[in-house]
Amino acid sequence: MYNLLRFIKINQFLLLFILIEGFSVFLLLQNNSYQANKAIKFSTQYTSFIHNYTASFSDYVALKETNNYLIEENAKLLALLKNETSFVDSTLIRNKNYHYYPAKIINNSVSKRNNFITLNKGSKHGIKEGMGVITKQGVIGVIHSVSTHYAIAISLLHRKSAIGIQLKKNNHNGILKWKGFNYKSATISDFPNYIPIIIGDTITTNSHSVIFPEGINIGTVKKIKKNKDDGFFEVSISLFEDFNQLNYVYIIHSDEATEQLNLEQEIKEDE
Repeated sequence: MYNLLRFIKINQFLLLFILIEGFSVFLLLQNNSYQANKAIKFSTQYTSFIHNYTASFSDYVALKETNNYLIEENAKLLALLKNETSFVDSTLIRNKNYHYYPAKIINNSVSKRNNFITLNKGSKHGIKEGMGVITKQGVIGVIHSVSTHYAIAISLLHRKSAIGIQLKKNNHNGILKWKGFNYKSATISDFPNYIPIIIGDTITTNSHSVIFPEGINIGTVKKIKKNKDDGFFEVSISLFEDFNQLNYVYIIHSDEATEQLNLEQEIKEDE
């Protein structure tokens, strides 16, 4: 204890400088999206190697479970190639304009207010910013930053995440957001309070997105609160996917997304 106090006393000005400098960098990244994006891209190139080695060791420990998963997915892909029909329990459905890139998660967080996911595929594999990330259980996130061999996705568990959804039984549209704390649930706050909705109803992606295909299952309604002041429901959704057990995902991209965005941009410029 004496040596520790002596060390702090001798280096007090250096330690104070480091503390203030660190706090300044923290404030800079928190309040400036450009600098934050640059920092994320820079750190991706170096930290991803460590996460990759860690993930490789975990893969070795869980080989049996991984093999079973791959056998199941290969069977589904074979059926898709033969029949080109939809799967009841898979998100590889209906829309032939989407490309699917399999990827493995090598780092993931669920306990922070803003969570990110590191994937073992990058620009070398055709991955670009803005692509969607899904599993057979639902939407996972959107690609945020890409290096040569790796990519980082903004998780659905992020304060800036906003997914276009619909109530499956009657196609009422809304926005799914995550309010923090519980990685097993999310919230919809823009369903009008006159629409028919009950606990257990299924929520899926809607047709308004160029990132995700329509009809991907997301979760079920677990709680409904009627807000008398604004005329909307606050609906709590139980997510199908357990974000704390993510392993393999699909990165998806639509060939027609660019065409749609360019056309919509022309309309905006004429407004």
